[in-house]
Amino acid sequence: MIRLFPVFILSSCLLLPHPVTWGKPLARITVEAGDYTRLDTPVSLDLSGVPFGFPNEKPSLIEIKGNRRVPVQAQLEPGSPPRLWWILSGETPAGGKRIYELSRSSAIVSQEPGVQVTKNDLVLVLRKGEQKILQYNHAIVPAPEGQSKLYDRGGFIHPLWSPSGSILTNIHPKDHYHHLGIWMPWTHTEFEGKPVDFWNLKEGQGTVRFNRFLSTTSGPVYGGFQAQQDHVALKTSSGEKVVLKEIWDVRVYNVGGPEKGYWIWDFVSTQRCVANSPLLLEEYRYGGFGYRATGDWKGETAAYLTSEGKTRKDGHATRARWCDTAGVSDGQWKGITFFSNPRNFRHPEAMRIWPEFEQEVFFNWAPVQTGEFEMKPGRDHVFRYRQYVHEGKVDVEKTEQLWSDYAHPPKIEMETAQPDGAIILFGGADFSHWTTGSDKKVGWERVGDAMKVVPGSGSVMTKQDFTDFKMHAEFKTPQLPPNVKGQGRGNSGIYIQRRYEVQILDSFGLEPKNNECGSLYRFKAPDRNVCSMPGRWQSYDIIFHAAKFDGGRKVKNARITVWQNGVLIHNDVELENKTGAGRQEGPEPGPILLQEHGNEGWFRNIWIEPL
Repeated sequence: MIRLFPVFILSSCLLLPHPVTWGKPLARITVEAGDYTRLDTPVSLDLSGVPFGFPNEKPSLIEIKGNRRVPVQAQLEPGSPPRLWWILSGETPAGGKRIYELSRSSAIVSQEPGVQVTKNDLVLVLRKGEQKILQYNHAIVPAPEGQSKLYDRGGFIHPLWSPSGSILTNIHPKDHYHHLGIWMPWTHTEFEGKPVDFWNLKEGQGTVRFNRFLSTTSGPVYGGFQAQQDHVALKTSSGEKVVLKEIWDVRVYNVGGPEKGYWIWDFVSTQRCVANSPLLLEEYRYGGFGYRATGDWKGETAAYLTSEGKTRKDGHATRARWCDTAGVSDGQWKGITFFSNPRNFRHPEAMRIWPEFEQEVFFNWAPVQTGEFEMKPGRDHVFRYRQYVHEGKVDVEKTEQLWSDYAHPPKIEMETAQPDGAIILFGGADFSHWTTGSDKKVGWERVGDAMKVVPGSGSVMTKQDFTDFKMHAEFKTPQLPPNVKGQGRGNSGIYIQRRYEVQILDSFGLEPKNNECGSLYRFKAPDRNVCSMPGRWQSYDIIFHAAKFDGGRKVKNARITVWQNGVLIHNDVELENKTGAGRQEGPEPGPILLQEHGNEGWFRNIWIEPL
């Protein structure tokens, strides 16, 4: 089976010629440079259909270089689907190819520390070694003394450091106390017939609040975090109301550094209206992803340059693929180039640039400049940006090379091999591994690469019985109206041996309970609720050891470990008996049952490996 993948750019890894041993490859990977020369280019691919990717496992990636097999530092991102990240080290010329093999064997690769995350009650810092890169303020940062408490806010990036250690951001400047380093609120909006300004905080109409961290990641290829933020309307007819749920996905890549004079990091904001009414974003000159530069940058010590050749004097309200902002800090020129992703809404995006020569530097990607738009309840809006933080003035040739990597990533062709012991229960092709347990035909539908639960059609189960195993499955619950409550919100489950249920439900944002998503149904709540919003793919990774019997007497309880969306939620839990409506325990093995409980739902990328 051969699959083609667009590649998203990420962080670095090393190629070290150590002799290693490796097992049977799970996949052979070909990376094609295409029309562009690549230099230390981060790449990734999803591992759908490859029975590899448990959060507690490390990938083994080998580059084939003639007769040599060279270990490559790689990083696994658990999720739906899991993804593999690594770096095309050195130069790959236009038209060139690189060949890799992926296996489960542990290759001996230099343990470079990569990018690390440190976090306390106030801030999260991403760093490489002793060098700080950026800081996310999750706690409330109070307004300057004497200013309105409405300026109190968390959920923004400051400081952002240059590779040489200069601070390139500013917060609470006297001309705009609401400016906060790097942040992303909307300005002129309308909600339930009233104006709401999430940007100009002194108006008291709206604000943005940090809610929780969804994940933090340190690794040899990238380090980062995912944080949930709430956009709150403060003066609705029923008081405060959360209008948007936003997830920031921030990743710093292990490329560049002080010795090479640059950092690369990505920012992705996914926003969803979670209210009953839509949010109208009115046409306006600014709003969205914003950057306020250090106060050192102004006059002759500051400059802008866009991909279209525009500068401070003529760049405002134009559209561009990228924009470089630069200035003098600690006696030297430094800059940040902001890239807009071609998949973004209204790309190339319009920009707010302060044109006045003596003003400090402010930059804003502002899609609202080119017209109003509406965020409807339950729909995701994704905004993707890359930042190139560099020493010195902008190098247009280098910037265009980085733009090509971001906008036109290398292509990946992956040929998968069936590993010994693993069984692809559903890879998107058919229901050949599934039955209803009777002569009745499977009534679920195949939609793309997924199987859709058809209400009223009955549950499905594997034709094969299992005892001890590890298993990966991905699922999605439907987006339902707010008046649908409780167990009616996409109810399903994975029944192990038809005895023990791992619950599936739309439980986003709720307290962990023993009947909510991630629970061992009616037996144990998950250690934490890590559910994504409905309509997004999620994953379970399960390790199961069956109960042991001596004749008809049970001598050892079943045990289960579960990760949801890459986060451990049940750690080697002892199952004292069946759960919920499961069948009675016994010495015989049993199938995996996917429950139909009167609700729509979806499953995909299901594999199992007997232990």
